[in-house]
Amino acid sequence: MMKPSAPYSFNFRPLALPWVFALALSCSNNGSATRDASLGTPDTEPDPVVTTDSGVDSMMTADAPMTADLAVDIAFGDAVSSTLQEAGQLDGTAITYPTSCDDIGSEPTIPPACATVPATKTVVAGATTTEADETSLDTTVIQAALDACPAGQSVRLMADGANNALLVGAVQIRSGKTLWIDTGVTVYVSRNPRNFDAKPGSGLCGTAASNSACSGVFNMTASTNAGLMGKGTVDGQGGKPVLGSTSSWWQLNTAANGGLAAPRLVSANSGTGLVIQGLRFQNGGKFHIVLTGVQSFTIWGIAIITDPESPNTDGIDPAGSTNGVIAYCNISTGDDNIAIKGAGPLVVDNLIIAHNHFGKGHGMSIGSETNVGVRNVKVCDLSLDGTTNGIRIKSDVARGGLVTGISYTDVCMRNVSAPLVFNPFYTSGATGTLIPSFQNIVLSNVHVLGGGKVTLAGYDASNLLTLTMDNVVFDSIPTVTASQAAITLGPNPVTIAPSGTGVTVGGVVTGTAPPRDCSNAWVTFD
Repeated sequence: MMKPSAPYSFNFRPLALPWVFALALSCSNNGSATRDASLGTPDTEPDPVVTTDSGVDSMMTADAPMTADLAVDIAFGDAVSSTLQEAGQLDGTAITYPTSCDDIGSEPTIPPACATVPATKTVVAGATTTEADETSLDTTVIQAALDACPAGQSVRLMADGANNALLVGAVQIRSGKTLWIDTGVTVYVSRNPRNFDAKPGSGLCGTAASNSACSGVFNMTASTNAGLMGKGTVDGQGGKPVLGSTSSWWQLNTAANGGLAAPRLVSANSGTGLVIQGLRFQNGGKFHIVLTGVQSFTIWGIAIITDPESPNTDGIDPAGSTNGVIAYCNISTGDDNIAIKGAGPLVVDNLIIAHNHFGKGHGMSIGSETNVGVRNVKVCDLSLDGTTNGIRIKSDVARGGLVTGISYTDVCMRNVSAPLVFNPFYTSGATGTLIPSFQNIVLSNVHVLGGGKVTLAGYDASNLLTLTMDNVVFDSIPTVTASQAAITLGPNPVTIAPSGTGVTVGGVVTGTAPPRDCSNAWVTFD
């Protein structure tokens, strides 16, 4: 294999690995991955739908039944995960992935600029881009600069005097290229759905069609070492009227009961070594960042700040993706802050979610799609401040599967309605034979400043929730509903005592560790 020039530099402990895996080290840490094979009220908004390379939608709405398309996706995901993951190799080279939260390397650095694109518009913060602006998009200039840029370099978007903004439709970021949005620059998303029709002329983006009807705003498709970086802002204008309408993306989505096809701010499909760093994303028309079938990625130091009443505005959705890190991010939005989706194409494996802060939103979620599998996920040093849910794994028989090897360490929560939710009956009335199984879940050093509702449920006696809690402290007594669960407590204090049908509790509390110190856990979201 030829050794292309790597566009990013990282500082991490050197390991004797081939170059093709060097970027993955930024996403994880020293150690080797072991590859092991009242229940709450569902969100009113359905879960996202993403499209795989096979062209079928691999996520269903929350109330959708099992379909032939999903069955195709399951088979496709099984085949891909078998060849790429179970064998533990890619291109014939053995892979050993670091997995520790303690050493995730350093923040990615922006590669040198090959070209500069100046801002062309002046927009006051909070204002709406005009119809005149919509006649002079900056997409073509940005795309041409990216396509002409050598691999390993970036295109830099900069302010130009009073001009502080650019307006774009769909932009493709190809292998080896980085788009650098500099400080003081805001890239606004066009309010014209026709600029995002995945099939030009179809007129389907902005209708109640599949999400695949829309291109993303920034697209990384089968890209290697592509990046979206800087200290600027991406504004999706989701709360502003869509061109030719008096309704916004959010209003149209509500009218479509969550089924509106809308452009994601970032859409990454397959690929490896993808980097998103430093930027502020706001007001997405629907989902902000979705990664599908990506084999290694780093999301570092971004902010996602969107109206908490906005529907389906998930922050980051890693879907069927592996070997990724999400670190030092602040996320406050209208749906799941992070939602890990397990509908394929790959088994979700080896994700590290470290040093993040959540404001409004639906919490740190896995599911509801888990049918292809989710394993080896580490969440550490997380604060949740005002989310509806805290730590949540959700699924049902229409989309269930194995979720195993999930750990949550050093977590602080306050003003969280449902701090712990493990729910295999997420959608009322769901039918199917895809049984959710939540196994080997560990909570350690979790401090809830309050009470709230706790749901600890397995599916049945053959598919118990297996959960360990060590130093899990609630300052107030929560309401606990538990069933079909094997729970281990200790060695440090646990202040809830689960009981219920099919519940066994073991372990011995012998330690006296104090609760997790949350005095410096909180940030502001603005």
